[in-house]
Amino acid sequence: MEMKENKDELIGKYEKAEEDLKKLSSAVHNSPVSVIITDINGKIEYVNPAFTLVTGYTLEEVIGKNPRVLKSGNLSPGYYGDMWNTIAKGDVWRGEFINRKKNGEVFWESASISPIRDNRGEITHFVAVKEDITGKKNAEQAMVEMIRELEAARDKAEAANRAKSIFLANMSHEIRTPLNAIMGFSQLLLRDPSVSSQHMQYIKTIHRSGEHLLTLINDILEMSRIEAGRTTLNRSNFDLQVMIRELEIMFRIRTDSKNLKFHVEIAPGTPRYVISDENKLKQIFINLIGNAVKFTQRGGVAWRTGIDEGNRLISEVEDTGPGISHEDMGRLFKAFEQTSLGMASTGGTGLGLAISRHFARFMGGDITVSSQVGEGSCFRLEIPIQQGEPIFGTEASSTRRKVTGLPPNGDGYRILVVDDKRENREVICAMLNIGGFRIREAVNGKEALEIFKTWFPHLILMDMRMPVMDGYEAIKQIRADERGRGIPIIAVTASAFQEERQRVLLNGADDYIRKPFREEELFETLEKFLGIEFIYEDIPPTAFPAALSSLNMKEIPEDLICRMEEATTDADIDQLMELIQQVETHSPGIACQLRELAQDFKYEDLHRLFNRIKTEPR
Repeated sequence: MEMKENKDELIGKYEKAEEDLKKLSSAVHNSPVSVIITDINGKIEYVNPAFTLVTGYTLEEVIGKNPRVLKSGNLSPGYYGDMWNTIAKGDVWRGEFINRKKNGEVFWESASISPIRDNRGEITHFVAVKEDITGKKNAEQAMVEMIRELEAARDKAEAANRAKSIFLANMSHEIRTPLNAIMGFSQLLLRDPSVSSQHMQYIKTIHRSGEHLLTLINDILEMSRIEAGRTTLNRSNFDLQVMIRELEIMFRIRTDSKNLKFHVEIAPGTPRYVISDENKLKQIFINLIGNAVKFTQRGGVAWRTGIDEGNRLISEVEDTGPGISHEDMGRLFKAFEQTSLGMASTGGTGLGLAISRHFARFMGGDITVSSQVGEGSCFRLEIPIQQGEPIFGTEASSTRRKVTGLPPNGDGYRILVVDDKRENREVICAMLNIGGFRIREAVNGKEALEIFKTWFPHLILMDMRMPVMDGYEAIKQIRADERGRGIPIIAVTASAFQEERQRVLLNGADDYIRKPFREEELFETLEKFLGIEFIYEDIPPTAFPAALSSLNMKEIPEDLICRMEEATTDADIDQLMELIQQVETHSPGIACQLRELAQDFKYEDLHRLFNRIKTEPR
């Protein structure tokens, strides 16, 4: 009875084992991944249907053969050697194969190869489970290739940007250097009393043309900075209303020459002192108003500025020009693109509005435009702004006092001028001769060092780009000498990039003047570092025109005179013109003469005239 039970138990176990084996065989046979069983020598004894489906080989074609029948030749012999060494030791090997199908197509497989042991623990077979990962590998390869292409494109773009920056820096230097001579000598000629009035007009035209060319160069360089992502925000406390009045005076000359009305309005509650980027804001105003005046042939331009409830500066420039078509709107703020009107006009780079919008957005605001063809356009600037602190002595003035010489006993100051370009040295030396300095010249840094060691100048004006020895090395060697550590060295460079200023200051220069420069910049720098005060020409009080000296204005109401005086003090020419119009009803002759003074911006004459009239008995 017990033997029968043991027999039945064994039969049950056998049947279960047989059933499990069938399940395992079915699982291997129907597995979606390839399964290969080899003997200990690597001869194939079994492959499942997935193998034949992936490789294209039938069972009969691979039985008894080595799996190397699939080798593509893309893997080294050492790779397979490491695999065999691993499984021969009884360890599981995991890796990837680049194999070849029967039709020659190459494919990737992820494989896991394990040893099979008998009851005694001896390795008798190997089983490999492999999955076709060609799609995944192709995607990875495509990604790698895309990354390589992107990196190559990035490197190419960076190289192009570097090349463009180098080109622009060189071109800036090459253009600004002769421009320095043009504008420098024209400034000197404007001082010459012997120049005829006709020639004086020619010289003024040359100087204005030089300033226009400089503006174009600066626009192109500024756009290159924007494209390179090198724009910086320089916030400061400044007088907004003085800025507006100065620009009003500047542009009123242009509007008057075109017989255009120019209305400037500062809304009540607009703060006088604000904190923002003064230079960028001023550039935006100049670009917007300049465009409005440029394209408006009749009517006028209105410039309104105020603050909204969100403490944002709102400034609108409205004109009665030709307006902007729908087609041109899309090109309006794009760099190096001009509207049809812009292309038809003379001058300009097509960068002004692009730069202005970038500045506005960089400052946290924007510029928008509305326009009607045939009626005009309105550009609206909105930027956040902070209330500033009062600044004293910031009145607008268009008068530049001219230096005539040094104070008594001040002619002992020695100035060394270093520049490889003769015309640049001539401009600077001519300006310094006005001040009465003792001057020596050097054509490169090496020559400057030799003069320094024997002459010991009080100040050095150093060009930075020169042959033989540049300004950087010259400054370094001068500073290495104990006697040169206290000498002010002013870098004079034609570079237009702000980074150049930081570079020269970090390399030992005390300050920086950019070519082309105004003579006031040079003299202000010398005053600062030499601690001297120049003698300036006296600006004699402007004599009243003979007709005004004998004017009898007793018929003009005192209240009207006081209001005209107030408008004159505020440089509010629109208000002044309206008040002079009221004088017309009392005395057309007086009104005509007052109007001429106002149109010529003779505010000082008018102010003294109104004061004199107020003190006279009536």
